[in-house]
Parts: sequence; C-alpha cells; structure tokens
Amino acid sequence: MSRALKALALVATVAAITPAAAADMYGSPAPSASYGYQDSGAGPASQWTGAYAGGQLGYAWGKDGLHGPQGGIYGGVNTAIGSNIVVGAEAEVNIAGQTRHTVSAGELIKKSSDWNAAVRARAGVAFDKVMPYATVGIAFADDTVKGFGATDTTTKVGYVVGLGVEGRVTDKISVKGELMHTGFGGTSHINAWTVQDNNVSSTVLRTGAAYKF
Repeated sequence: MSRALKALALVATVAAITPAAAADMYGSPAPSASYGYQDSGAGPASQWTGAYAGGQLGYAWGKDGLHGPQGGIYGGVNTAIGSNIVVGAEAEVNIAGQTRHTVSAGELIKKSSDWNAAVRARAGVAFDKVMPYATVGIAFADDTVKGFGATDTTTKVGYVVGLGVEGRVTDKISVKGELMHTGFGGTSHINAWTVQDNNVSSTVLRTGAAYKF
C-alpha cells in the first residue's frame, strides 16, 4: 500500500500547486467559468460547508489474508474555518465480502468479516473545487470463524485513519478517492475443540460520490 499512499500524496500536491500555477499563467486572479457552480465569495472553504450523504465502493486487503470487496453508505457535515480550512464529522456503514479459507485438522475453516462501520473526524484544505483531507476515528467490524460445525462471532472495536481527495463535480455533487486503514487486533475463536486465530484489520482503497444538501 505504500504506492497508494504515494499516489494520494502526489494528487494532494498537484491540487495544492494548481491554483498558484493558474495565477502565474493568467495573472491574479485567474479567469474562471461557472460550470453550474455557485461562488459565495467567502473563500473556497465556504463552498464545502453543509451536510452531505452518499455511497462508496472499494476493495480491502486484510492483515490476516481476509481480502474482498466492500461497499456502503456514508454521511456527514462540514464547516469552514477561515477561507481554506474545512473540518467536519462523518459516519459510514459498509457491507464487506472479506473472506479467507484455511484447513485445520482436516477441516475447512472459513474466516470472514461481513460488515464494518466507523465514526470519524475529518479535516481538509480547500483549493476551490478540490479538497485533500485526512481523517481519524473509531471503527467497528464483525470477526467470524466457521468450522467444525460451529460459528464464533465477535464485534471488534478499533481505530481508523485515512487520506483522501474530494472534488466537486457540480455545486451539489462531489466524488472522492480514499485510502483507509483499520486496526482491531487479533481474536482467538473457540470452534469445537480447536482455537482459531483471526484478525480483521485491513487497508481499503475506495471511491465514492455524495450529494450536498
């Protein structure tokens, strides 16, 4: 995932340089077109202020080999601090298809995580219609092992951290790309007479789209 982190850092850097480059090329201020956007005149951060909701889809790479797709819904609220800083809170719920099969004592064991959720704080720097951001919060996920005719499930509570870039397509619609990491720690499951270890910590690369109310 180091390549993905570098890619996100590069996107954020390009977003930061673009406004200055445009100003150098055309003089200050740079020419602009409305393209259906509204400009409050109070700075880029004000364009992101308000509540929003949307959907997302991505793929997770699990620490214990639990790989698979996941998708869900999210929503939150942003507020501006000054002309460029945006802070807010966001919540999400996802359905996951993260699974791994192993063999223990001749028996097929299925390890899985079928859902996850999170409540996060978010902070970004607005450059007109592009906003790179960082996020951190509390994460939840199911941790399940099936085998030997038994199923053992527990709900894990851990942390989530991430980086992302969001862009406004119109005044009301935005799209995003995110790299998220969740940490939960391992769990020892009792299945029949065996102990099966599992860890649903994962790194997720995903995209999403939201509507601003």
